[in-house]
Amino acid sequence: MLPIADQLPSAMYTPVVVLVVAYALLSILAGRARSNDDREQADRFTNWAFLVVLVSAAYALVLLMASIFSYPSRFYDMLVIIIVIAAFFALLLFAFFVLAELIPRALRRGDDR
Repeated sequence: MLPIADQLPSAMYTPVVVLVVAYALLSILAGRARSNDDREQADRFTNWAFLVVLVSAAYALVLLMASIFSYPSRFYDMLVIIIVIAAFFALLLFAFFVLAELIPRALRRGDDR
């Protein structure tokens, strides 16, 4: 086991909260600068917010790797859950497609006869 991924304490998730707050503040500042027609400062805040998103994505990968090495059996369970959820939503989208496209088309054909 890796020492960093021994039990994944809650302190490992603190940077995620800090990064979300930083992104929210930078987005608010960018919106405020945009409303004041200060395009240069709005672009600067937007760029910094995008950098925060990139750092968040990199840290999410660190957390993912730490959880894989700490809890391999839970990682398998996570994959199974993701596959089940994806299959459910694929079936749901198919059902909505049938309701929205095929049934009205079939009913219109019946009116044409």
